[in-house]
Amino acid sequence: MTLEEFLRFWNVTREELAYICDCSLTTVNHWFSQGDHRRVPNEKHEQRLALAHHIWTTVETEPEYLQTLREMYHRNRRRTVD
Repeated sequence: MTLEEFLRFWNVTREELAYICDCSLTTVNHWFSQGDHRRVPNEKHEQRLALAHHIWTTVETEPEYLQTLREMYHRNRRRTVD
């Protein structure tokens, strides 16, 4: 998913984009710059944007049952077996 497509759906900060794409804020800032310093997201970044889009879209439409299961998981994480 391209950066432009992602930003049409989601209102995120540059810091959040850096986290989503597992890159530095400096890299993200270069995506928005003009001229010689401009960079574009690479395939890895676009895959991460697509994954975040998929997860967030799914979360918006998931049934309440799955939301409850997720909350239960966070409260009762699996114990490590030694």
